[in-house]
Amino acid sequence: MAEDAQQADETNRGYARLALGVPATLQTLDGRLKVEIVDISQGGAHVVLPSKDAYAKDCLLSWLRFEAFGTVAWREGAHIGIAFDESLSHATIFETRKNAASILEEEAAQVEKEARNWAQGSRRL
Repeated sequence: MAEDAQQADETNRGYARLALGVPATLQTLDGRLKVEIVDISQGGAHVVLPSKDAYAKDCLLSWLRFEAFGTVAWREGAHIGIAFDESLSHATIFETRKNAASILEEEAAQVEKEARNWAQGSRRL
């Protein structure tokens, strides 16, 4: 049954989705939030907010060197779905996919460095 619902959901989507997990910025009238793009398509994105209390309606999503205006179409806790005002180009999706791996590698290296520094404690001379 869950498989049928997933297939129906895939059929109802206007565009194929690209799974990412990359950091982004969501700008609203309330301010700027650091978010994570779970997945993205030409028509919208699934984004995780920093907390379930953070809220946005009309917004500007920025990632890599791209940005898109949109409106929150759905919300479940800290997860939101943004419907873009204008469809993204194929080139934008391609560049996002091409650069996502390097962003994740850089982020992982930074987290590892911070964890190592924390584990070693601060060094004072």
